[in-house]
Amino acid sequence: MIFFKKKHNKKLFLGIDLGTTYSLAATVREDNTVLLLDKKKRYLLPSIVQYKKNSILVGWEALDNIVKDPSNTITSVKRLLGRSMDFIKNEFPVLPYIIEEDKNGAIFFHTNGGHITPIDVSSEILKNLKKRAVFLFNQEIDASIITVPAYFNDLQKKATKKAAIISEINLIRLLNEPTAAAIAYGLQTKKRGNIVIYDLGGGTFDISILNLNNKGIFEVLATSGDSNLGGDDFDHALANYIYKKSNLLNKCNEFFQASLLQIAKSTKLKLTKYKIVKIHFLNWKGYITIDEFNAIIVNFVKKTLLICSNLLEEINLSVDKIEEVIMVGGSTRVPLVYQEVSRFFKKVPLNSINPDQVVAIGAAMHIDMLMHSNNVKNKIILLDVIPLSLGIEVMGGFVEKIILRNTSLPISKTKEFTTYKDNQTSILIHVLQGERELVKNCISLSRFVLRGIRPQKAGLVRILVTFQVDTDGLINIKILDSCSNKEKNMKIDNNVVLKNLNIPEILEDSLKYSKDDFCFRIKEEKKIESIRILEILNQSLNQHKKLIGEEELKKIKYIQQKLQKSIEEDDFFSIKANLKKLNEVSKNFFSLQLKNAINSYSTKNVLKENI
Repeated sequence: MIFFKKKHNKKLFLGIDLGTTYSLAATVREDNTVLLLDKKKRYLLPSIVQYKKNSILVGWEALDNIVKDPSNTITSVKRLLGRSMDFIKNEFPVLPYIIEEDKNGAIFFHTNGGHITPIDVSSEILKNLKKRAVFLFNQEIDASIITVPAYFNDLQKKATKKAAIISEINLIRLLNEPTAAAIAYGLQTKKRGNIVIYDLGGGTFDISILNLNNKGIFEVLATSGDSNLGGDDFDHALANYIYKKSNLLNKCNEFFQASLLQIAKSTKLKLTKYKIVKIHFLNWKGYITIDEFNAIIVNFVKKTLLICSNLLEEINLSVDKIEEVIMVGGSTRVPLVYQEVSRFFKKVPLNSINPDQVVAIGAAMHIDMLMHSNNVKNKIILLDVIPLSLGIEVMGGFVEKIILRNTSLPISKTKEFTTYKDNQTSILIHVLQGERELVKNCISLSRFVLRGIRPQKAGLVRILVTFQVDTDGLINIKILDSCSNKEKNMKIDNNVVLKNLNIPEILEDSLKYSKDDFCFRIKEEKKIESIRILEILNQSLNQHKKLIGEEELKKIKYIQQKLQKSIEEDDFFSIKANLKKLNEVSKNFFSLQLKNAINSYSTKNVLKENI
C-alpha cells in the first residue's frame, strides 16, 4: 500500500462493504483496485462500536471490550437495522444490551454515551472508514457506494442510507452484495453465462443468479436469501454446545455470555484449519472436533441450500445450466459450507478472490465505472431486481401486488383502483411487501389516508397508485385522484415498525401455502362481490321496484335469500351458482336501471375505506 503525502487532483470514489462482522472499503487507482488500510496496515475493520461517557471506540479498539463491557459494546448491528422490538425479542432473546422502543416503534440502546440507534452505530463504522480514506489520500470522498444484502427490505435499506447521510460519505447508490461480487469476478475472469453468487456472511445469507452476456450486460435473474442467517448463528450454536458440554450451568451473567461467545468464535476460526481444537474456558478444559462442529451447523447450511433450490425452481433453471458458482463472505471458509455447496451445484466454486474482500472490490469497480462513464473499457450495464413484491391492501384484507419480485430495476408501475361504497370520501393506502395473499402475512411498510375524495357512486372514482423503485431498491409512491387531479406523494418512513415476520419465511411460506392462499382469495373475493351486489340490488329495488312486475320481483327476492344463505354458510359453489341465478333473474331489472352494472362490477381493485 502506498501512502500518499499530498493531496491529489483525482477524485476519490469508494466502494464500501458495511458488514455484520467486518467492514472495509476499496477504491480504484490507475486501473488497480486498492483496499484502504489503517495505520497498522489492516484492511478489515471489526463492525464493533463501544460507547463510553465521553468517547466512542470503533473497530479494533472496541474489540477487546466485548467481554469487558458487553452492554455498551455493540456488535453485529447490521442484523438489527430496520428491526422491531418484537423481532429482536424472538430472534435474539439474550442480547447483552438494554434496548427500548421509541414512540415510533424504532429501537435504541441505553449506553454510557446516551441513547444510540442501530443507524448511529452503523454511521460510526462508516465515519471510521472515511477517516482511513482521508488519512491515505489526503482528500475528501467525492462519491461512494455501500453494499447491502440482496434480501434487505426497504426499511433496512433506508436505515443504511440514513447512516451514510450522518457519516457524510456522499452516497450515490446502494449495491447488492452478490452483484458486487459478480462484478469483481466478471471483470477479472471475463466469465459469461449464468453465474450463482453464494454469499454467506456474519449475519446474512444471499443467493443471486446473474447472467453476464458478451455485450457486458449483467442481468440479475433472481435473488433470494435470509437477512437473519450467517456466521453469527454458527457462533451462538457452538457457544450453546460448549455451555452444555462444560457443565457450567450455573453461570449466565453478561460477562459469562460474552466470554463464551468469543471462545466459540475463536474455535470456529481454528476449525477451518484443524480437525480438533482444545478449549480452556474458566475452570473447564475440553476439545471440540470438526465432526461435532459440522453436526451443530449442518441445519444452517441445509437451510441456505433449500433457499438456493427454491430459487432455481422459481425461475425454472437447472443446476446444469449454471456456469460458475462464486463463494462470498467469511463464513464460506467453513469447510462444511464449501463441501455442501460444491455437492449441491456439482462444480468447484470460485474463491480465488478473498471472500472478505470481493464485495468491496466489486463495489469499487462499479462506482469507478459509474463515475467514469466515458471510459468504455471494462464497462458493464447492471440490471438489478427487486427481491420482494410490493403492493397495497384491497377489500377483504388482501394484497394487490403492483410490482412483482425479481422485476428489473429501476421500475415505475401504475395501477388503477376505485371506491367500495357510495359517497366514500377517504381511502386507506396500506403499502405492503411480501408474497402471500393476505395482509396479515406480509410486511407492513406504511399507511396513508387520502382524504377529500369527491362523493360519487361506488366504482366511479379513479385512484391511480404509482410505485417507483430506484436502482437502490428504495420506494416512492404517488397517489392521484384522477377525478379531482388531487395528488399525494409518500416516502416510506424508516421508523415504521417492521411487523414480527421473518422475511425469508415469507417466500418459503408463499410456496408452501400458495394453493391454499389462492383458493381462499378466490372464495373471499366472490363473497365480497356477492355482498356488494346484494347491497346494490336492495338499494335499487327500494327505489325502482315498480319498474318490474310482482312475479319477477318474487323471483329476485327468492334468489336473493338463497344467495344470502350461501354466504352465511360459506359455501363457495353455492355462492357461485346463486350469484349466476341472481344475475339471470335480475338482468331485465338492471337493464332498465343499472345498465349491466353486475356484469361489469369488480371488487379486485377496490380500496379499503379509512374508518
